Amino acid sequence: MGVAPYVLVNVLRALLSSLLAVSLAAGSVAGVAAQDEADDPLQAAVPARILFIGNSHTERFGGLDWLVGNMVAAEGTSRPYAADRRTASGVTLEYHFRNGAPEAIRTGGYDTVVLQDHLPGAAVPSTAPFLQYATKLHSRVVLAGAETVLFMTWPQGKRDWADLDDFVAAHREAEARLGARVAPVGVAFANAQAERPDLVLIGEDTIHATWAGAYLAAATVYATLFDRSPEGLPYTFGISEEDAAFLQRIAWQTLTDWRAGIPAAE
Repeated sequence: MGVAPYVLVNVLRALLSSLLAVSLAAGSVAGVAAQDEADDPLQAAVPARILFIGNSHTERFGGLDWLVGNMVAAEGTSRPYAADRRTASGVTLEYHFRNGAPEAIRTGGYDTVVLQDHLPGAAVPSTAPFLQYATKLHSRVVLAGAETVLFMTWPQGKRDWADLDDFVAAHREAEARLGARVAPVGVAFANAQAERPDLVLIGEDTIHATWAGAYLAAATVYATLFDRSPEGLPYTFGISEEDAAFLQRIAWQTLTDWRAGIPAAE
C-alpha cells in the first residue's frame, strides 16, 4: 500500500505547460482558445485529483494511476492531473474501509475516487459484500464532495463462482443505487476477446492482466474518468501500435455500449 510518484507524468506535463506558455505569448489566437476552454463547463468538470483504491489489479504495471496519467500526458494538453493510490494484494473494499481509506478520502482533497473490489475474494460466494462496502465508501466520497467511479474487473479462473454476468449485475446495481459511474473493464476484456481471441489479456495465472490487458483497463478507466475516447493517443505502453489502437477502440466502444445498456459480445 502506498502513494505512487508521478515523475514521468509531471515532467511531461511541465514540458507541455512550458510549450503552452510560449504559444500563448506568441499570439492572440492561442489566448482566445485558452479562454474558450476555460469557459467550457465540461472542461472545468474534468477530474484533476484522483484516488485509486484497490488491490493488485490497480497496483500492477506501475499502477493504474500512473498508466492513466501517461494517457493524460499524451493528450498534448497541460490540464492538471494528480493521483494517489491505496492498494494491497488480494484485498477487498471491506479491507480498505477498515484500514484507512475513509480518512484518506476525507482529508485528501480528491474530486474523484476510483473503487476496485475483489469480488471472487469475498468471504462468501456473493456480491453482497461488494455492494455493502462500495456503498459505505461511496458515502465517505460524497461527504468529501467527490465523485465515485467503480472499476469493474473480470472473472478469475481460480475462483470461478462469479462469472461476467455476476460482475455486470453487481455493478449495474451499484450504479443505480449510488449514482456512481462504472468503468466496465471486465466487459471490455470480453469484447476484445470476442473480436481478437489471439490477443492475450489475462496471464497464465488466470487472475492478473497481461501488458495488453493492463493497457485496456487503463484505457477504459481513462475514458470513464474523462468522458473522452482514448483513440488516437500516442501512448502505447510498449505494446504494438496496432494493438494499442484496437484496445483504444474497444475501450471507448465498451463504455458507449455500457451507457446505452448494450450487453457484452459473446
